[in-house]
Amino acid sequence: MGTWIKETDKAIYLMEGGHYRQKIDKSPHQGEVEGETFFRTEVLKEWLNSDEPPGFFLVSAGTDTDEPEPLPVTPPPVSPSIRFTKVPALVKIYHPYQLAGTASDDLVGETVSLYVDNNQTAIATTKVNDSKQWVFQSIFLAVPKPQLRRLKVVAGQVTDVASLTLTPYIEKHPGAKKLALSASVGAGGANRASDVKRVRERLVDLGYDSASGSSMDALIRAIQLFQTAISGSTTIRGDGRIDVGFSTQQFLEAANAPQWMRMPGQGVGFYNVEVLDQPRDTHDYGIDWISNVIRAAGIHYELAYRKNRSEVAPIAINDVSLPNGGKTPDHAGHQSGNAGDVVLPRKGGRFGNTRWSNANYDREATEEILKALRAQPWVNKGTLYFNDPVLIKKGLCRKVSGHDDHIHFEIDVPPKID
Repeated sequence: MGTWIKETDKAIYLMEGGHYRQKIDKSPHQGEVEGETFFRTEVLKEWLNSDEPPGFFLVSAGTDTDEPEPLPVTPPPVSPSIRFTKVPALVKIYHPYQLAGTASDDLVGETVSLYVDNNQTAIATTKVNDSKQWVFQSIFLAVPKPQLRRLKVVAGQVTDVASLTLTPYIEKHPGAKKLALSASVGAGGANRASDVKRVRERLVDLGYDSASGSSMDALIRAIQLFQTAISGSTTIRGDGRIDVGFSTQQFLEAANAPQWMRMPGQGVGFYNVEVLDQPRDTHDYGIDWISNVIRAAGIHYELAYRKNRSEVAPIAINDVSLPNGGKTPDHAGHQSGNAGDVVLPRKGGRFGNTRWSNANYDREATEEILKALRAQPWVNKGTLYFNDPVLIKKGLCRKVSGHDDHIHFEIDVPPKID
């Protein structure tokens, strides 16, 4: 549609259809003739000299015609958009979390894809609902140390990014603590009173209660237990002395220094026979690293296989270590809280009092238990001892004498976190 010019009593208008694009207001002329008006012609010249000049000039002055309305303003097109509105800062492994966000009107009903890090394959998809919102309920698998995971959502051609930290540490921990030792503490050490006090307090905070009191021998044994845990050995070793600036002090100060604790009795996907059913057997203790593994493996097993079926046995944990660690008549190892046993599942949902060769032994559940343990980065895959030849052939475990009726597993030392 072309343009045209309309004159009224008040203005000159550049018209398009029934509305005006621009206008030039008339001003009263202070001359001899009453009622005269004038207007500046610069804008009118621009109209007339444009590439598409107005087609005609309509004079409506003196006709009492209504002044025209401007062209309706068309809002600029809204670009499609998507954004995160809910992202947790920290997620524990195997624990569910929620991601949520909003999208623009034109994305309602569209698919939203979630990508992690630089992966080219989406780990999950959802839809933008009628309220222009989207939600993901997601679960990450195990990692060996806290990791920053980068998240990206994609809907059509638009994206948004966020990040969260995934941690393998499920148990509560007192955190890092600098000790500021002036000299060595422990066997053959300088053992200055202020340094001994700092070491005792830190060990007790970490659950090594035998370090409390005034006995230097008890403190040395607690130091040796700690040293054994951070060495990865399942039998007591270490010189029982903390030298300033060396590895024992460094790990004692760390945010993930191994805590000594009673093992959890029950959780998702696992049941601790030792803690709940055997009060006279006190192999109930270990470090939080193995407790984290037990909890994570239980969740993995439950999600991947058991799925709340009562006819399938949970992972049944048995011996770890004695209350203060150290030698035990029941095992060659199991001295430092980093090795555990699993009694075998039986068909029908019960566990224990069976061997791999018995008819009531549940091989399928045992295979899934081994897979759940192997999925944990801290589990030493070479120390999964169990004598079922079928599962050995599948590469899930190793044959070691004395392991016909239970699975043995050990954990490696995770990276130190300052």
